[in-house]
Amino acid sequence: MNKSEKFWDRSAKEYEHKKIDWEKIYNKAVENTKKHLNSSDVVLDYACGAGVITAQIADYVKKIHANDISSKMIDVAQRIADERKIENINFLKTTIFDDRYKEESFDVITAFNILHLLEDSNEVIQRINELLKPGGLFISETACMGEKKSLLGTFLSLLGKLRIIPYLNPLKFSELEDLLTEGNFQIIETEDLQQKQTNYFIVAKKL
Repeated sequence: MNKSEKFWDRSAKEYEHKKIDWEKIYNKAVENTKKHLNSSDVVLDYACGAGVITAQIADYVKKIHANDISSKMIDVAQRIADERKIENINFLKTTIFDDRYKEESFDVITAFNILHLLEDSNEVIQRINELLKPGGLFISETACMGEKKSLLGTFLSLLGKLRIIPYLNPLKFSELEDLLTEGNFQIIETEDLQQKQTNYFIVAKKL
């Protein structure tokens, strides 16, 4: 078990028993996402965490395959789905590079609050492109802490480099957009969900 996995395992109980600090952002991301979903869609929710968003979009699609590296987060996500009697989500402790995910097998791939935590972001975007069907959508929401310099962002980035917390890439909006366009995506929608925190919502179409 790596340090990131241990960190998120320890954090899982907070998602289960505490009100989420970013509730307004999550809700806005959910509403934006729903507009791009169809009842026939098969979705991959990459790094689903506690499944907070996963559960809210399940009624709008045919099937969701959701993954996370933390078994504790998956346990919380499964409990949330069970409590709400949601039956079209398949939770799996794994990564997006799992061979069980076949190329061009998903209509939509979602990734909420994960891109800024990746050291291999180019490889992940390439993998997402491979897994999407032609014309498929990639929907993400990302904390872009490089957009506005702050002591907190600098401090968290330093802690990430020291491996005290998971790696943190202080992305800017333009860097995030470049990551997608260079990964063979066309950006079709963007929104800064909360200007103070610079959480960036993007919908991109596979070319």
